[in-house]
Amino acid sequence: MKVSYNWLNEFIDLPLSPEETAEKLTLIGLEVEEIEEHGSTLDGVIVGEVLEVREHPNADRLQVCDVNLGDSKTQIVCGAKNVAAGQKVPVATVGSTLPVKLDDGNYLKIKKAKLRGEVSEGMICAEDELGLGHDHSGIMVLDGDLEVGVPISEVFDLYQDTIIDIAITPNRPDATCHLGVARDLAAALNLELKKPEVSEGTAVQESDDITIKIENAEKCHRYVGKMVKGVEIKESPSWLRNKLEAIGVRPVNNVVDVTNYVMFELGQPLHAFDYTTIRGKEIVVKDYDKEIEFETLDHVKRKCSPGTLFICDGEGPVAIAGVMGGVDSEVSDDTTDILIESAYFDPGSIRKTAKEQTLQTDASYRFERGIDPNVQAIAAERAAQLIAEVAGGEVAKETIDVHPTKTETHELTLRKSYVNRLLGTDFDTQTISNILDGLELVEVAKDDDTITYEIPTFRPDLEREVDLIEEVGRLFDYNKIPSPGHGIFVSSEPINDWEKLNQKIRETALQLGLREIYSNSLIAEKDAALYGDLDDMIDALNPLNKDNSTLRPSLLHGFMKAASYNFNRRTEGVRFFELGHVFNKSEEGTYYPGIGEEVHVLLGVAGLKQGDHWSHEAESYSAFDLKALLHAFLKKLNLLEHVSSKTTEDNVLEYFWGDKKIGRLFTPSEDLKQAYDFEQDAFVAELSVSQIAEALSVIPENTFKAVPKFPSFEFDFAVVIPQTVTAGELMKAIREKAGSQLEHIDIFDVFEGESLGKGNKSLAFRLNFIDPNKTLNIKEVEPIIQRIVKYLENEFSAKLRS
Repeated sequence: MKVSYNWLNEFIDLPLSPEETAEKLTLIGLEVEEIEEHGSTLDGVIVGEVLEVREHPNADRLQVCDVNLGDSKTQIVCGAKNVAAGQKVPVATVGSTLPVKLDDGNYLKIKKAKLRGEVSEGMICAEDELGLGHDHSGIMVLDGDLEVGVPISEVFDLYQDTIIDIAITPNRPDATCHLGVARDLAAALNLELKKPEVSEGTAVQESDDITIKIENAEKCHRYVGKMVKGVEIKESPSWLRNKLEAIGVRPVNNVVDVTNYVMFELGQPLHAFDYTTIRGKEIVVKDYDKEIEFETLDHVKRKCSPGTLFICDGEGPVAIAGVMGGVDSEVSDDTTDILIESAYFDPGSIRKTAKEQTLQTDASYRFERGIDPNVQAIAAERAAQLIAEVAGGEVAKETIDVHPTKTETHELTLRKSYVNRLLGTDFDTQTISNILDGLELVEVAKDDDTITYEIPTFRPDLEREVDLIEEVGRLFDYNKIPSPGHGIFVSSEPINDWEKLNQKIRETALQLGLREIYSNSLIAEKDAALYGDLDDMIDALNPLNKDNSTLRPSLLHGFMKAASYNFNRRTEGVRFFELGHVFNKSEEGTYYPGIGEEVHVLLGVAGLKQGDHWSHEAESYSAFDLKALLHAFLKKLNLLEHVSSKTTEDNVLEYFWGDKKIGRLFTPSEDLKQAYDFEQDAFVAELSVSQIAEALSVIPENTFKAVPKFPSFEFDFAVVIPQTVTAGELMKAIREKAGSQLEHIDIFDVFEGESLGKGNKSLAFRLNFIDPNKTLNIKEVEPIIQRIVKYLENEFSAKLRS
């Protein structure tokens, strides 16, 4: 939210500069994102007189102007069609800076230049280039009686301000206005808070001018109406326009501008209806059990789902409650009588409607967070008085206040001992009371050990004692709290086996040189469609936006998106892993009926394994690189020797523990890579951590054993097998038949050729045998080899290669 430094100074006498104020706001929890200057002194911009205008010799759309600056004359090239001899115009002289922000973030500085061959020393300015309005249709023509050479700052009442952009957290609706921010600053700096004086009218339930009914009290807790008759719609005075423009709000007219002004002042959204357009002189707050089409102020016809809350007159809807008004009841130049709406709407209802319509307004932004439910009458009175000030008219003495659902204050007791224990301080109750005094909490009771406060309704975030302790800490300033002179002792429960496994998975992946990525569990529906049938996926009931609408069925989206992001920034190769939840539809469900949820781990490589170098050529990652990483990963988890693998028809390598699939290693398709806008080779393995945990729960842990006293015996042999038989199947069979003396097995040669026969291949194995009690010889190993070869012949049609 943009906050005006000048506006804050109307509530408190700030002793700090804008920069110091921004720093203080961040320290007390209102994080400042940006500070920017608004307006300009327009130094170097003066009144000039156009003496002569002639066509540019080299450009049809440009003109060359001779301009009198008072003490000198100059030539300026101008592109405006309305420039003419005899005009008094604002001229930005060479060296001056205009409040026009360039793409690089800097402001436009006027320099001597040549435009299509003609010298131009200065610039004849349009209204918007001086920050004096929004018109850019031509140059600004000044009063002909002005003296040439006079600074523009003496002609116009220039408005300067510093705008502080604050990131408001959802739990601080009170800080969505200048009064709320000023209140926090006043409390932190021990300053007096000056509120605007508002004389309240007489509250009534009924009025001869308008009848107000609330049919859905759950969604509308309170509705206040205030009449102002006999107004004149015109442009707002400069003080009002300047304040709104400074915080980025476009002025409309004096009545609408006042409603916006009060919203940014007090935090209460308001709406002004043209009273004469309200049919039946009746306001009804209600929702419908059917879809309603409604045209809003932005001239968009919107289809509103059943349950959307509307403000209606005697014949139908005139506004979408809390979001935007309708075209038929807006204030126009002919409006004379005004009905001011000041209401409290249920935050959940407004949030749902705003997201459904993809329409977040300044009003809905505040209603979604939960405004003060007891400020409606004050805000209506404040707006009515300001409207009478800037638009004339007579303010009704009566305020129609329909309040079916009241929000009461609650009490919280703060213990001195708890404050000091959590903050590491040594405050007494009076010190704590002094710190919190500026927040306008009502002190109900106090003794040496406790203080009881009545919490005002504009602070819905203060629910527990610790919330008050946080207020003490942030207002006192955490930087002022001394470091404890002793160690901090923290007792915690030991982590369980599941947490240990997740920790080990992360450590193992990092040890293998992979970098961890984090991606959102919610993905766009169009991205989810890349991974299967949308009917099998879980949609969010109330998505934040279209890009976060579906729960991911796989971790692959995160890897592909991260890889694409890096490749588009000239990264040559990536090695990533991610540990996260995936979801799919399930009859039973994991935690909720119909929703299956599982933790997966993904290992992925893409692009170049090594770049081009004088000593070697560039080399891309291959499936074997990832397979080696995956096997090293499984070995560190004590799983490699207990899993089997097989290749599917679509060339996916699947891994099993018994008959349960643990995961798969595969290559993302070309279509998938194209969808993520990269062409580099990519290889991915995705495993179920739940299945890994189940396997490890029954697999014996690795144990250390002494280095053998006797050397191993090495034996090589090769077999010819059909190409359909995988090396993994043979190695598993060899381990089973070799017995406990087989220490290690490896493949050292693969051969395919016509000499082997069509459809055959040769695999050469190197086996290492060891006996802890003696040195093995060929006579002891040969029977084992014969047993292995015979089994391979029977099961896989393998033939010993001579």
